[in-house]
Amino acid sequence: DLTVAHLNATTGSVMLLDQQDRVVAYILQQEDLSRERAASIVGSILTDGFAGWVLKNGRGDVIHDTRLDERWLVYANQPYDVRSVISTPLRRRQRIIGVLTLVQDEPNQFKAADLPLLEAIAGQAAIALENAQLFRQTEQERIKLSAIINGTQDAVLVTNSANETLLLNPAAREILGLKREPAPNQPLIELTENQELLKILSPNTPSSGEIPLPDGRTMWANVVEIPEMGQVTVLQDISAFKALDQLKRDFVTAFTHDLRTPLATVKGYIELVRMDGPITTRQEEDLDGMTRAANLMKSLIEDLLELSRLERLEELKVEDVDFESIVLSSIGTLRPLASSKEIDLIMDRADDSLFIQGNAVLLIRAVSNLVDNAIKYTPSGGRVSINLARNDHDQAVVSVTDNGPGLSAKDLPRVFEKFYRARSEVDDIPGTGLGLAIVKTIAEQHGGQVWVESQPEKGSTFTLAIPIVENGI
Repeated sequence: DLTVAHLNATTGSVMLLDQQDRVVAYILQQEDLSRERAASIVGSILTDGFAGWVLKNGRGDVIHDTRLDERWLVYANQPYDVRSVISTPLRRRQRIIGVLTLVQDEPNQFKAADLPLLEAIAGQAAIALENAQLFRQTEQERIKLSAIINGTQDAVLVTNSANETLLLNPAAREILGLKREPAPNQPLIELTENQELLKILSPNTPSSGEIPLPDGRTMWANVVEIPEMGQVTVLQDISAFKALDQLKRDFVTAFTHDLRTPLATVKGYIELVRMDGPITTRQEEDLDGMTRAANLMKSLIEDLLELSRLERLEELKVEDVDFESIVLSSIGTLRPLASSKEIDLIMDRADDSLFIQGNAVLLIRAVSNLVDNAIKYTPSGGRVSINLARNDHDQAVVSVTDNGPGLSAKDLPRVFEKFYRARSEVDDIPGTGLGLAIVKTIAEQHGGQVWVESQPEKGSTFTLAIPIVENGI
């Protein structure tokens, strides 16, 4: 209105364009038009009218008399006679975002000298219009995000660096037992006594973990740091998965225990057959095969029980342990097996002492599994190298390298899965497919990792890394 009055115009119109040059908003001189009629007029103006000419040429201009200028488009039922027109593009950051047009019902009311003023006004209007569009888009995204967060079944907590609440969705309020939205920036410690939740939101703690609730449910928390703001925590109910996992563990435990008695009976009958009298060479071979199968079944049962026990372990009993003594103990136990295949076991010791916090029995099992695995897949007369060192991440690292058949790229991601055995070309090598899964479980329980590097026909290197404890005894 101020622009219209300042330039002595009768009225004016504005058309706004999006990034694809489509009209997204408009204000016409005639206000009593239907939406369909207005859209039709706007389309015609941008195609054949003066505003379309301004857009196409990217500059403003003046029509002194519409009756003498073919650029002016007259549409049906126009409520008043337009005789003078001045129009200019709305620009923002080198892009035309619309057209501003003023009209007069008398000819020769605008001059070319009026264009700089209209362009200056258009520049300010473009800034205001863009800000309004950005605000509207931001508000739409805020409403959309709010609907998603409030509608999700997962609990979402947003806290600042001081662990003060910035946002809690309804699911989070239900978990915390809140009937209403907490006060802005209220400390989380005032809203919950759940120490596991408070712990996982504390600095220098793991970014994910289980959170038990008083009602018996178990939540899985994932914490994502947001720079200069705080953190977003998502809590997912995993109670059903925990129940299924417990059911699986109970089944495995019962199943393996129930297998022990019949397996012992089978092995006993094999020995009775041997003792009962003379047997042929073929019968001897058959009995040897049955014994090997029974022993493999026994190993499978023992590994299943061990893995089940490890997975149920809630608290690890640890002490300061010299990692080198763990490795030496494992090598000593397996040296006879290596000698039977004429395999050299070579150890490269660390330059300094490597003390870790761990369970010696479990760590010996983990290292022994790696060395045993290497011996199994190394051909007779081969070599297994065990390297002990400290890496750049303050971890005690043992690497076991064999010169066996190696692993293909598709096998590498799966070698630590339960029951997965790669190397189909060596199916005659006995194994349960659980040894490496046990190593992975033990490593994770000690805050460490295990990984493998390998290529077909070039052997494999399995590496176990456990955090070092400074000033160990």
